[in-house]
Amino acid sequence: MKLTPLLLTLLPALISAKCYGSGESWDRNLAPPAVDTACKELIGNYHINESHEKKIEVKNGQCYVFVLQRTKEGDDASLRKITKAECKRGMNRELFGCDHGGTSTYKNWIYKADPNKGPC
Repeated sequence: MKLTPLLLTLLPALISAKCYGSGESWDRNLAPPAVDTACKELIGNYHINESHEKKIEVKNGQCYVFVLQRTKEGDDASLRKITKAECKRGMNRELFGCDHGGTSTYKNWIYKADPNKGPC
């Protein structure tokens, strides 16, 4: 089995990952600004198992859905803060690693990103 360079860089922090096998694909020009906008609203303090969702309607008529959830993995603190940079790193892994979106767990966070057809 040959591992791609992207996968090799993600292995140390990766707990689990799943790409969606079908559905809408990302518009690689519209998705990065959507991640930036979503993460501006998803940053902050999260309790264990707390999650927030942000839907972004983009110019091509798609609705991008971003979900951020805090897990208990490796941390018993009642609140954990996520920064915009950390949010963007996680969401961009889904954007650039999965053509149809996906979900991944990295340390204390579950990132879900899914491009959908039609308005939000």
